[in-house]
Amino acid sequence: MNKPISRRTVVGGALAGSTLALTSAIPATAATPSSPKRTVKAFYESYRLRDLQTSWDRCIHPDAVMPVPGFDRQSWLEMDSKIVAAFADLAITVLDQLAEDDKVATRWVLGGHHTAQFLDIPPSGRYASFTATTVDRVKDHKIIDHWSDADFTAFLQQLAE
Repeated sequence: MNKPISRRTVVGGALAGSTLALTSAIPATAATPSSPKRTVKAFYESYRLRDLQTSWDRCIHPDAVMPVPGFDRQSWLEMDSKIVAAFADLAITVLDQLAEDDKVATRWVLGGHHTAQFLDIPPSGRYASFTATTVDRVKDHKIIDHWSDADFTAFLQQLAE
């Protein structure tokens, strides 16, 4: 069994510019997770596999809703695919999770070295990261509602400095 990553390791790694290894992601070929909490954790940790289409097919409901106007399941996949392509060592680490009924609150950190163009920002080689808090509602073992709170502007500023 793999040892969980401590907060000290995550913060220390982010400050030192190192990458974070995920220790418990469920492979895309594994059986459907049995609880809302496992579904959400498997989704976030699947980013290390770099196959977001499989992650979306497995973990994101076809009718998924985001609270941002004009931002839907497909645009979410497209944006996250750009992030994965621009950060060769991208990792998402789940820091905390709480679940009640079909809702799961997750605090996670995303980080990696900027190795390819992202949006209009040329590769900088810098390590950039941000922490986010999300609340996901799970239906039929897939995320159907996704609310996220993250300082994405600060993330972009790390790349442009």
